[in-house]
Amino acid sequence: MTARCKKPSVRGFTLIELLVVIAIIAVLIALLLPAVQQAREAARRTQCRNNLKQLGLAIFNYESTYSALPMEKITFKTSKGFYINYNQNWLQLMLPYMDQAPMYNGFNFNLAWDDPVQWPLTTVSVPAFVCPSAPDRFSRTNPAGIPGLKTAGGHVPPPNGFGVCDYMASSGIRYSIYVQNEQSSTPVNIPSVGGLSAILQPPAPATQLDPYDNRWPSVMHTTMVTKLNEVTDGLSNTFMLVEDAGRPGLFRSNKRVQVSGVTTADGWGWADTGNSGALDGATADGVNSNSSTAAAAGATDPTPTCALSATGPCFTGGTYFMNVNSDSEIYSFHTGGAFTLFGDGTVHFLSENISLATLAALGTRSGGETVGEF
Repeated sequence: MTARCKKPSVRGFTLIELLVVIAIIAVLIALLLPAVQQAREAARRTQCRNNLKQLGLAIFNYESTYSALPMEKITFKTSKGFYINYNQNWLQLMLPYMDQAPMYNGFNFNLAWDDPVQWPLTTVSVPAFVCPSAPDRFSRTNPAGIPGLKTAGGHVPPPNGFGVCDYMASSGIRYSIYVQNEQSSTPVNIPSVGGLSAILQPPAPATQLDPYDNRWPSVMHTTMVTKLNEVTDGLSNTFMLVEDAGRPGLFRSNKRVQVSGVTTADGWGWADTGNSGALDGATADGVNSNSSTAAAAGATDPTPTCALSATGPCFTGGTYFMNVNSDSEIYSFHTGGAFTLFGDGTVHFLSENISLATLAALGTRSGGETVGEF
């Protein structure tokens, strides 16, 4: 008889074994995915921090050239309302010190930043101005997509929006933070009203208090330069740049909810002369912001009532001053706080739980406060 060779049988996976393998892979993915996400966010946070350091280096290179810190914005006008070659903000002033001199030289500072003639420059995205943790440019509310909405200069926004910026010059501290601090366990003395922000009124060389601008100034100032020796609280005790991410989209609360069909009042782009702000504070949901002046609250009295009295017609009930509203306030997409650049060039991550006394002290350049740990 002829022997028949039997082929060896190939045993496959049973259904149960296959399900077990799939389950093991799923568990591994579930364990590894958060770690990967955390690593990516850590890298984004590092880049966000480095952006501020780069901006700080540019600011001090500017100071070395002009022996003064840059203004937060320069918006002098003639008596007829025309700009006189001084319509620019602090970020534009930094361009030559960030290897962007051709871009700076391309601006026409006799025109407003939002003039369509400037669009080839103002629509450009500058990586150093954007925090990677924030939503990308095209995930934010585009002013051009809101019917009838125009820029502060009365122009229709560019179709794809302006180049965005997630960092803001801190121009000072409003009275509202002192109102809330009085109710805390660590009250701080309110700085002298004589220290309120003054503005330069050209062509007269004198300065005067601006009744609509009741803030105690920080390192950078509107229309006036600041010498390093004017920061009497100490450069290491005063922040000058803060995160204000997500603009021009309006984000509210620490849940990072973007309000549909609404934009911030300013900060629509990195060249926006409104890319600065004083801390006003808001309610936890970010809906109600503290008013900076009586006029802002609808009253007819233009005096700085909120700066002089807690009984004025201004709303000062907002008790939160970080990560509750992205409209010219400290706002980030990091968990628990935001990055800030101090006058000595260091970058600190300030906690959302920082005391109001400490935050107020860090936000003024000559308030005379004693700053503890932060």
